[in-house]
This record gives sequence, structure tokens and C-alpha cells, in this order.
Amino acid sequence: MGKTITVATFTSNFEVKYMLFKEMLEEAGIEYMLVNEITSTVDGIFRGSPTNIGIEIRVMEENFEEALEIYNSIK
Repeated sequence: MGKTITVATFTSNFEVKYMLFKEMLEEAGIEYMLVNEITSTVDGIFRGSPTNIGIEIRVMEENFEEALEIYNSIK
């Protein structure tokens, strides 16, 4: 199994840039994984969870450059 690299971190799964980036990765055929998505979403409910957790979008190392280009193209 290859190494994954974080391309971007978001504070909420309701951010437009977050949703657009995921959609663009899917259109490009780049598989990604989400880290901390559930923790960040329910943070307001469970006060014991840290508030500085961001949602990370990670891709395989070989897809990093293309994913970063896609991310940087979003204004």
C-alpha cells in the first residue's frame, strides 16, 4: 500500500471549497480519503473533542501533484 499525503485541510464539511475540491478530484479520477470528517462535524455535540481538528483530504503520493494543481485552481 502506498503513502497518502494531505493536500488540504478544511474547518467544516459545509465549506464550498471543500465540496468543490472533492467533486473535482472525483471528476479527475483521483481517489481520496477524508480524515476527521465525522469528528469535525459532531464537535459541537461532544464537548470532549478538540476544537482545532480539521478535515483533511489525502491522496496517494503519486497523485499529489495533480491534486494540488486542482486545489490551487479553485478560487
